[in-house]
Amino acid sequence: MDKRSIIGFVLIGVVMMFWLYWNTSKTPPPQQKKQDSVKVENKQNAPVDTVKQQIKPETETRKDSITNALGNIFSKSSTAGSFDSTGSKPASEKIIQIENKKVALEFTNFGGTIKKFTIKDFQTWDKNPVQLINWKKGKELHLIFTSKDGKLISTANLVFESDYKEWDKINIEEKKDFALKYTLNISPDGSQKIVKTYTFKPDSYEFDVSYEMFNSDKFITGSKYQVAWETSLNLTENRSDDEATFAEAFALMGTDLEQLDAAKFDEPYKADFTGTTKYVASRNKYFGIYIIPDGAPGDGAYLTGSREHLPDNGVKENYSIAVKKDIKADNYEKASFKILVTPLDFALLKSYGIDLEKTLRFSLDFIVRPIAQYLIIPFFMFLHSFIPNYGVVIIIFAFVLKILLNPLTKSQMNSMKKMSSLSPKMTAIREKYKDDPVKANQQIMKLYKEEKINPAGGCLPMLLQLPILYALFGVFRSTIELRGAPFIWWIHDLAAPDIIFNLPFTIPLFGIHAVSGLATLMGITMFIQQKMTVTDPKQKALVYIMPIMMTLLFFSFPSGLNLYYFVFNLLSIIQQYYTNKKDKEKKSEVTVVQPEKTKKK
Repeated sequence: MDKRSIIGFVLIGVVMMFWLYWNTSKTPPPQQKKQDSVKVENKQNAPVDTVKQQIKPETETRKDSITNALGNIFSKSSTAGSFDSTGSKPASEKIIQIENKKVALEFTNFGGTIKKFTIKDFQTWDKNPVQLINWKKGKELHLIFTSKDGKLISTANLVFESDYKEWDKINIEEKKDFALKYTLNISPDGSQKIVKTYTFKPDSYEFDVSYEMFNSDKFITGSKYQVAWETSLNLTENRSDDEATFAEAFALMGTDLEQLDAAKFDEPYKADFTGTTKYVASRNKYFGIYIIPDGAPGDGAYLTGSREHLPDNGVKENYSIAVKKDIKADNYEKASFKILVTPLDFALLKSYGIDLEKTLRFSLDFIVRPIAQYLIIPFFMFLHSFIPNYGVVIIIFAFVLKILLNPLTKSQMNSMKKMSSLSPKMTAIREKYKDDPVKANQQIMKLYKEEKINPAGGCLPMLLQLPILYALFGVFRSTIELRGAPFIWWIHDLAAPDIIFNLPFTIPLFGIHAVSGLATLMGITMFIQQKMTVTDPKQKALVYIMPIMMTLLFFSFPSGLNLYYFVFNLLSIIQQYYTNKKDKEKKSEVTVVQPEKTKKK
């Protein structure tokens, strides 16, 4: 959860508690978010076991590869370039392009790895293709192991043999049985080698990879290796600090999801796990990478993370993830993995049946997740199946929620009326016991009991709305379906603030430098609602304070959330208007009828 969100929710809580205080009720403080149990270690306390140190920053990994003495093929790998299988001369890079209905990929013989992964149906905030691999820093899906003489080896810088033509282009929809095969011959006679085979699907974000090792005991020590993805996915959104809020790395160990969050700058984070590994993953705001052992689970996981500054107050969190595998047979070992580089679509992740959707964590996750995943998202998806505009879906959601909360709203109004009618008696009690506040409170509580009034009854609908408000905040902020979803007029993205103009300054504390149209409308409806409901002179300050505070807070919130709150307030105003109108009619009837009864007497 980012600093701005924390400040926002704290201030919302302060305003709500102040409001409840005036209504003689208090809101229990929300529970703090519990950090998942992850073994996090600084460099100074890192384990000394070689396997546990396998994933290093890329430059360190490459430097380690340079000095390996296990034949020319390892000793000649360097940061300056990659060498052919003889290790005698620099090799040329050979790239192949592969695409299906959803994605376009590039693979290279340098490391036998993936170099680019472009998702066709999405664009970045500046309308460029969403290409998720940072190929300038390195290629992905390579093996890391320790050689027989104790050197750390990464296959990322070794040249694999392949039989495709340079810049060959394969369309999987046309050539469904295509398999991309890379071979790394470690011994001259080919008896010691590593074979990587990629297979693809015509309509999926997923592709599969298998690793075959021949006579691995001759070049790997400890019978262990890792399948690694060493860099975070590329940034795709306008604000990197917002993306960093959602960036994390994960490992599903058995049934427990372990989490690594690089929360502080310039501090390395490491987490090492041993045991049944269902998958490892890392994510940013809207996209994620999952390495899923196919068949036998992994034998452990290793995660690292760091947080760095970017220009213009930007932030980037970098994560490396790896699945650890034990080699069961020295002469021949094969392991397969599903690789999913995907938009974070709840239904898609859930369809895998291995809890991939657990990585869709929200702010205030313990409150938001049940409401978001079992109420809001299914309801939105159902309506969107026949209503294309998500703005209309949000309006309908506000109507439905208003109907569901209507009994409580009526109870709130009745409670406020009764409280208002008791105001003179309460004032008299406070005046009578002005020197004894404890006695005054006892008498007021006695009055509540006699009149059968629950002083907290007027606040119940407000309290019930808070978890829904938090859940909507989480859904609108991080759900891929709402990313870039337009509504009408100036509202082009329901997952982002609807800016109508920028301020020449920044409002202190709130960090606001732009004005949101829907947040302004929401604030106006809140002011009108307060004017209609607040009758106690002592509470008149709230008529102005609460709408102003909430408007400032909501300036930086997603426009979808502001649209919901605006519509909900508008419906409340209409309901309050008709309630007040009926009350006036009743009073007027009593005024007319009462003299006639007196006259007959």
